[in-house]
Amino acid sequence: MSTISNIATSGTHAAGLLAAMGAAVKRWWDAYVAWRVEEAAVAQLKGMSDRELKDIGLVRSQIEIAVRGRVDHERDRVLSRIV
Repeated sequence: MSTISNIATSGTHAAGLLAAMGAAVKRWWDAYVAWRVEEAAVAQLKGMSDRELKDIGLVRSQIEIAVRGRVDHERDRVLSRIV
């Protein structure tokens, strides 16, 4: 009886391990896709002229920050006083 119980527990453990590995691979893939999208956005923005960047409210030095999603807190603080 304990042999059957051990086999059942072993199968459950293996399924849990496979699920954890699958979740890790999915997280890696999602991170990879997000990185590729960010890289494509940076390349697209770097290909724009300074005038085009100005039209969307960016300067060349802000491209990486804008794409990566980091907020410019100083700009937001100044704008909050104006509005």
